[in-house]
Amino acid sequence: MKRIVVITTGGAIGARRGPMVGGAMPALKGEDFLAVLPRSGVDLVFEEFANLPGSHFTAVSSLDLAHRVEAILSSPDIDGAVIIHGPDTLEETAYLLDLTVSSPKPVVFTGAIRSSASVGYDGVVNLASAIRLAMAPEAQDLGVVTLFGDEFHAASELQQVDSQSLNAFASPGSGPLGRVEGERIVVRHRPGGRQHIACQRLEEMVDLIRVTQGADVRQLRHSIEDGVAGVVIESFGGGRLPPWWLPQITDAMQRRTVVVITTRCMSGGLGDEFGYVGAFHDLRRLGVLFAQQLSGPKARIKLMVALGTARNTSELRGWFAA
Repeated sequence: MKRIVVITTGGAIGARRGPMVGGAMPALKGEDFLAVLPRSGVDLVFEEFANLPGSHFTAVSSLDLAHRVEAILSSPDIDGAVIIHGPDTLEETAYLLDLTVSSPKPVVFTGAIRSSASVGYDGVVNLASAIRLAMAPEAQDLGVVTLFGDEFHAASELQQVDSQSLNAFASPGSGPLGRVEGERIVVRHRPGGRQHIACQRLEEMVDLIRVTQGADVRQLRHSIEDGVAGVVIESFGGGRLPPWWLPQITDAMQRRTVVVITTRCMSGGLGDEFGYVGAFHDLRRLGVLFAQQLSGPKARIKLMVALGTARNTSELRGWFAA
């Protein structure tokens, strides 16, 4: 019989309305879920890590969770882990665990878009499917995945693309890794190019800035003056910035502020053929780091982990070379 640990952190899946507040609040516990889940062929162990909405989670909380998951999966008696998490920051927490947890055992994130007080509550079916996936041999060595609506996605590719729909998560450009179809697990493709960073602490002082049409450099200048360790910039297209941003980026790097470039587009890599000022060739010449195939929030998580772990500049650059 498979033994799966279900770690609860809060979120909409465990929220219900109470008499003292105007909306749903995290309230359901492990025993509440256990009472409504099918348990054939599986020994479920529930552990409460936190009871917070996803919007209250921090990167430090996520790293503490990663260490706990690594410890749990080190036991030979445990076959996998399911993590219940609020949707607001789920993609960031899941990606941090994908970077830092080394176990080949299945780690599946899930949750709910709607609270248990809603007619369209999706929590129990998501949790049941996530447990089924965590039990499956096919889920070994997939890395951390997230399951909603019977589709599961690689943590490195996942993005929340809708604020209300039950199909709120997708993997733009690559699609889901597979589906849970009743008792059957269908894996369509496996993620490639995974990285592992053995992280004991992370650097919290990392900012994320999105470039918009005509945007000036106030946000970047303030970040530098505040002494942040790193800045992630969501650029246009394949890595392009307004020309007036280049002197400020140069100043940032002279002050040893690490600058990482990603794209504000939902999919696609960095690189172009253009020769005008501010195009990809200028950014490469300046020596910035590039976060290929990562959203801005994930690039920020990766930089926080990398800055907290890297022993030198060469090691830091190596993690962003792929």
